[in-house]
Formats: sequence, C-alpha cells, structure tokens
Amino acid sequence: MIKTKIELKKTLSYEKERYGNIPKLWYLLSLFGISEKAIIWKFQRYLRKWEYHLNTDHLFRKTFYKIKTCSLGRKFNISIPPNVFKKGLKIMHLGSILCNANSRIGEDCVIHINTAIVSTNGSDGAPVLGDKCMLGVGSVIVGNIVLGNEVVVGANAVVTNSFKENHITIAGVPAKIISRNAVL
Repeated sequence: MIKTKIELKKTLSYEKERYGNIPKLWYLLSLFGISEKAIIWKFQRYLRKWEYHLNTDHLFRKTFYKIKTCSLGRKFNISIPPNVFKKGLKIMHLGSILCNANSRIGEDCVIHINTAIVSTNGSDGAPVLGDKCMLGVGSVIVGNIVLGNEVVVGANAVVTNSFKENHITIAGVPAKIISRNAVL
C-alpha cells in the first residue's frame, strides 16, 4: 500500500526501471496509441497514483486518477484495482488482464496477456501470490489459493489448488508442478 508521496515516487521509479529506459518521446507516442510500452507505463502510473490518493483520502485526486485508470483500462481491456500488487508490477503486453480486488500479489510480479486472477462463484476468497511470480499467457488463477515465491505459471494453465512451495513451475489444466527449479 502506497501511503506517502516518498513511497509513491520510489515505487514509480522502481517500476519504470523494470520496463527499461522509456524516452520522453514515448509519452507523446502513448497519446496517439503508438507505443505499447508507453501505454502500459501510462496505465501503471495512473494506477499507482490512484492507490496513493485512495490511501491518503484525497477525494478529488482519487476520483481523477480512478477515472483515468479505468478509462485507459477499458480501452485496452486491463482491469487491475488499486492495492492489489506490491511494488515491481510488470505488464508484458497490452491485452486482457483481469484481477480480483481481494487478491494480494507480492513484489516483482510479471503478467502476460489474457491472464485472470479471480475468485470462484461469488466467493470472497481470492488468490494470494508471493514475490517474483510470473504468470504466462492465458493463465487463470481461480479461488482462495496461495502461491509461493518465485512461482512460474505456464501458458494457459488453470490453477485451482495452492502451491506454497518456492521456486517451482506449474502448468496444465488443472495445474501441476512440472519443475522444482523455476527459472524467472
């Protein structure tokens, strides 16, 4: 949870580093929808500012950044609520990403397109992921489950059970451990 302006600046600086060098020209390109990386970074900046203003109860700014984040999210089919991801979120490509507001995801998470982190049939229980998890293209994480640190979820995997071990790779429908030596 980002509660101070210093935390906000540190989080944004850290996450910008994870995307590599983003030239100022890319911000201009993002206005015209030309640069995927710049658009993702713009969405993420809005999300983090929404979190900060939500947690510090700045009514006008909270509403402003909520509108900006949701508007950009609807345009590119990204639904990530505030206060779900700790610092270090990296979205690899523009595309469908759905995340439950009750989910809790650790630091340095990497998400690919067509990913869903959701609860089951009206349940309040949502997934909890550890630090440095990587979610492959089309992966679905469903229900009140826990994933350990440095877990790689394979492409199109459907995770319905908890995997509390660290450094593992899981894949399949339903997901099973395929490697105990995850490479991130």
